[in-house]
Amino acid sequence: MKYIIIFCLLISSCLFSQEKKITYLNENYQKIDKTEFAKGKYSGEYLDLYFENDSLIECLLVRRKPIGKLNKNQLDELKKSLSIKDEIGEKLIVIIYYPGRDKCNYKERNSTWNVFDRDYLKKLNKISDISHHWVYKNDENLKYYYPKKIVWKKDNNELIENMFFKYHYPCFSCVIIDSKGNFIANYGEFGKQTVWEISNELKKND
Repeated sequence: MKYIIIFCLLISSCLFSQEKKITYLNENYQKIDKTEFAKGKYSGEYLDLYFENDSLIECLLVRRKPIGKLNKNQLDELKKSLSIKDEIGEKLIVIIYYPGRDKCNYKERNSTWNVFDRDYLKKLNKISDISHHWVYKNDENLKYYYPKKIVWKKDNNELIENMFFKYHYPCFSCVIIDSKGNFIANYGEFGKQTVWEISNELKKND
């Protein structure tokens, strides 16, 4: 009986040691409690991301619609990366970004996503003159997003990823930048209406 008790204690100890620590973090990488994390997650303003290793699970909140500004050097670097050779004037730079296959875009069939609708670019051009770019990090499953109709550009030097898309956000993401470097991004799933709304917002603040 004594040996059975010791054996059970050893098993319990091993199982306990294998449990992973869970840490909740805000977008500034500061620790928050589980309640605050859940509140942000379900507010619609934040995207919840998870990172796991052998001993730790990090639960991170990231603002879904971040706002920022590029300085002149950063804007020039971006234009060079996108092969924008002429002056953009009052144009908006629009980037649709594909991070690669994930749980959101794993289906192996042609996409019915509404940014491929005929009216997407037509209405966008009514909002502003634009310089539009389709950019990808990893081309797995990209063949289901109309590569014969759309010119997808690889983010070869990871400049766009490092500037705007620090993590792998599910599905696609987008960012719209005005001529002064002001930008608004959207992380994770979105539709054509989101691009229109952000473009309108930037033009009103111009």
